[in-house]
Amino acid sequence: MQILALSRRRPGTTPQTLAPWLEAEAARAFELIAAGVFRSVHLCPERPGSMVVLECAGLDEAQAHLATLPMVREGLIDFELSRMLPYTGVRALFAATHKELGT
Repeated sequence: MQILALSRRRPGTTPQTLAPWLEAEAARAFELIAAGVFRSVHLCPERPGSMVVLECAGLDEAQAHLATLPMVREGLIDFELSRMLPYTGVRALFAATHKELGT
């Protein structure tokens, strides 16, 4: 299952408090990308932070992987998680055809 994780700074966290952890954070993110856990990582241009798409069995597993990030361990950031389910709305485009064919 894919999980969307949106990072957010904890109260009192500034770019200056994050700076010493940038290299270690990037290194751990790379390890999770190489392991196939992080499917993609993106910066959020409208707000500080990032979004990560993870491939995990569920939210608990995703949270456990995110907890290994240095900035999370140091209490500087946390993540809001959401399961990503396949969009099924396109079925409506083909509903009439399926009824006609009896499928």
